[in-house]
Amino acid sequence: MLFKKFLLIVFILLMAFSFTACKTLVEKETEEGEIKQEELEIPDQQQPEEPASSAGETRMRQTVFYYVNSDGYLVPIMKEIKWVEGIGKAAVRGLIDTDELRNELEAQGLKPSLPSGTQILGMTIRDGLAKIDFNENFLNFEDAQAEKNGVNAVVYTLTEFQTVDRVQIMVNGKILETLNHGTYVGEPLTRKEINLEDGVKGDVAGYSHITLYFASSGADGSFQYFVPVTRRVKPEGNLMKTALEELIKGPCKGKNLYSSIPNDTKLLGIETNGDMAIIDLSKEVMNYGGGITNEMTLVKSILLTLTQFPGINSVKIKIEGKSGLLPEGTMLEQPIIKPVFINSLNL
Repeated sequence: MLFKKFLLIVFILLMAFSFTACKTLVEKETEEGEIKQEELEIPDQQQPEEPASSAGETRMRQTVFYYVNSDGYLVPIMKEIKWVEGIGKAAVRGLIDTDELRNELEAQGLKPSLPSGTQILGMTIRDGLAKIDFNENFLNFEDAQAEKNGVNAVVYTLTEFQTVDRVQIMVNGKILETLNHGTYVGEPLTRKEINLEDGVKGDVAGYSHITLYFASSGADGSFQYFVPVTRRVKPEGNLMKTALEELIKGPCKGKNLYSSIPNDTKLLGIETNGDMAIIDLSKEVMNYGGGITNEMTLVKSILLTLTQFPGINSVKIKIEGKSGLLPEGTMLEQPIIKPVFINSLNL
């Protein structure tokens, strides 16, 4: 009997521990639009995913951050950071301008996305919505482009987590309609229009958005990374076909982006087989200039552009209807699998 009572007490204690471990702060909006925080239980599936680790090892997480390059583009960069409670907040904190981060990024031609002195006053994640509250220093962007990049950096960094698909930005506990330079933040934001080109003027109704991946590098060629660019296009039939044709056209002039695909290359065909896209390019694609870097840039830009489409996880490339080898040895007999990360730089 005593043993049964002991087991009952242990069970109650374990239940109490589990209950408190799953609580977090949740905001409640008052009539004045201010945010108060209350404790509320959140199911396990609402917590950011936690990496497995062996006993005694420091747990690390591969996390994607969005930084700004010298040309004003947002660039996704994977870094490993220590796993901590509130890993989403830690990721956003990794965007804030500090001397340490600025020095870390400078060698790669990148810089922090959020103004110096920005602080996170609170953050919650529930039902796919992340609410994040900043202090007033978050408003200190130097211009409209920096402000838009900062907002997108927060949204894109947080939505890299499987538990987040929308982000509500607040300042000092309040939801603002717009920030100082006009960026709209009055409702939850989603991933869209990263590095939007300004090629289409006037009415954009009826246009679709596609993401193209072009390369960028330092003046001395010491580093290279891929930049996602949003382009507006008139949807005509197969949007994957349109995306690849636009990729072949290349980036806008004067933007310090480049493509290794010769722009006289023709798309002879495109089809899907399960989760694989099969494309057929004309022989002009072989005139990319040689070199393993150019060849890898060519292949990866195609792969990243096509695997943005839902359900596509690999690409098989044919040239004039045939498989084989590219000049530097890339085998085209087998499909090429989508990379886990767009850029994994040694920072």
